[in-house]
Amino acid sequence: MNTQSKTTPNQELIQAARTGLIPIHESGWLGGFDNLFRKELGEWFGTHRWLPQSLIWLVIINGLMTFILFIVPLIDPTSVLPAQEALVEALGIYLGFVSVFGVIGVIIIAQDEIIREKQSGTAAWVLSKPVSRSAFILTKLLSNAIGTLVIIVGLTAAVAYGEIYLVTGTALPVLPFAASLGVLMIGLVFFLSLTIMLGTLFEQRGPVLGIAAGVYLGSMIFSYFLPQIGYILPVNVKDIATAVALQHPLPVMAYSQLISAAILSLIFTTTALLRFRREEF
Repeated sequence: MNTQSKTTPNQELIQAARTGLIPIHESGWLGGFDNLFRKELGEWFGTHRWLPQSLIWLVIINGLMTFILFIVPLIDPTSVLPAQEALVEALGIYLGFVSVFGVIGVIIIAQDEIIREKQSGTAAWVLSKPVSRSAFILTKLLSNAIGTLVIIVGLTAAVAYGEIYLVTGTALPVLPFAASLGVLMIGLVFFLSLTIMLGTLFEQRGPVLGIAAGVYLGSMIFSYFLPQIGYILPVNVKDIATAVALQHPLPVMAYSQLISAAILSLIFTTTALLRFRREEF
């Protein structure tokens, strides 16, 4: 009995080290938030994960932009546009790429966040400690939102800003451009929170990935036949972001769409918190 009582704490410390957690004592509905948040954010920036992620998104978004903006005009000189038209086109290309590839990437990244932890037993072990289930979900959501903002949006935006300047000789106004990135983030957080919620509702990755991707593709398709869907779902974030960056009048559904997307993100998050509170391990 004495041997078991001495080895159990050591085993717990080893398990904590493996999961990146530091044994501390907190309580409340956000108990353990700081500890878990350090762990989750460390998986983005405390390991080598940031490097391949950065390279992937630079190739997908900025690499394709380089080809379209610099290589295509060399192949077909007739495609060269006047500076102002080139500015609008280049900006639209960047914002369009992020609004499409970014959503797909966020769904792929987030679809495994909850499922993996449940299937591996890590969630059960972590939640057996003084860690609240609310903190578990919120740190997953917040850390992935920050990772998305820094790498998928921030890093590619900085490079795209330089690409647009090189091809047009004109620098975009910084503040409107930054505001347009905020518009993109609203759309990305919508799908991030949706995918996290689905991870709490299902036990397998298939339904999570399928439903999240289905919502995205379905909303985009139906928006052509039922434009009113744009008042509710983030199907026009590229157009809204472009108008913001160029300081043009906003599309008629802009405010409704962004407010609705933010509210739905809160609903998804609340649903995830309530569902995970009833999860049995």
